[in-house]
Amino acid sequence: MSEGVQEPKKIYLFTWENVFSLSKELKRWKDWFRERNWSESVFHFNRENRDYGIIKQTIFSGWFFVTNKLVVLEWLPQDTEKSNTIKAEELEKISEDLMNLSIPKEVLILCVSYKPDKRWRFYKRIEKTNKENSSQELIKSFDLLKDYELTKFVADEWKDLNLSKDLVDFLVRKVWNDQFRLASEIDKLRYWKKYYWKEITSDVIDEVCFGIIDEDVFKLLDLSLTNPKEAVKSIQTIQDMWTDWNVINWSFVRWLRNYLFVLDYAEHWITDSKQIAADLKQNPWVISNIIKKLPQIKAKKDMINSLFEEVLNIDYDIKSWNAQPSSYYFTIKKVILRD
Repeated sequence: MSEGVQEPKKIYLFTWENVFSLSKELKRWKDWFRERNWSESVFHFNRENRDYGIIKQTIFSGWFFVTNKLVVLEWLPQDTEKSNTIKAEELEKISEDLMNLSIPKEVLILCVSYKPDKRWRFYKRIEKTNKENSSQELIKSFDLLKDYELTKFVADEWKDLNLSKDLVDFLVRKVWNDQFRLASEIDKLRYWKKYYWKEITSDVIDEVCFGIIDEDVFKLLDLSLTNPKEAVKSIQTIQDMWTDWNVINWSFVRWLRNYLFVLDYAEHWITDSKQIAADLKQNPWVISNIIKKLPQIKAKKDMINSLFEEVLNIDYDIKSWNAQPSSYYFTIKKVILRD
């Protein structure tokens, strides 16, 4: 038996917001079950492949080649997380079956609901059973990691990179608290170190990794090319999240500069993302995404030039005490809507 996975009762629930840890544990359970049985003994039903008839048959009917079964229901109990919600009538049918019919002893049900609606009878039934079951927790909650837990997560999971505590802290601050994104960015660093045979520094992390602020700025500039009104709404969202204009400014200037550099290369008939990325010492993924938008960027060249110039001017004015910090976001909105 895999370490940490106990003998099954009947119904378990994985829940809460740390989807990375939840997914990792879910995979561990599925691997454990396949090891103890065989590859066809795990049945995973999500929003896309759910079918009430097949689910009911899988749980309550015997299969000739399969005895023990792990059935994963990735939307039960009712999930208030919109990405994992299905119609109430569908939930009612399978919930009633699980509460009222006898689940075969060979079947283990694993429910996944990120933010379950605790008013539903099915959730209350699991909760009641969990309280009565002193030997084993049937509800497993995966909370988002705190800052110190995130740094420990990075340090423990990627020891091969030999990142100092300061570098780990810097990486977490840049990428934020999404463990999927952290894992992805760390894989980039691993590839970079293997390719260049150099030590990782804060400059390397800044160059290679795509941070949470970069993501917000990327979305904003993307919208400014196609939908100025939505871009302005995006600016308001950024302003609400990053009240300090200086936090966003550095990333904004860098992205605009990349747009202008790529435009300059394109005017000289150079559109090879790898060559441009090497010349600019930028992430190839970043340059590749800019090149994909070249037609729109060319059409909005004047707006991008104007935006770059105005952002540099307002940055200087604020730092020289000639303008209020609140005017930073207003300036960006004005340029985008003026175009």
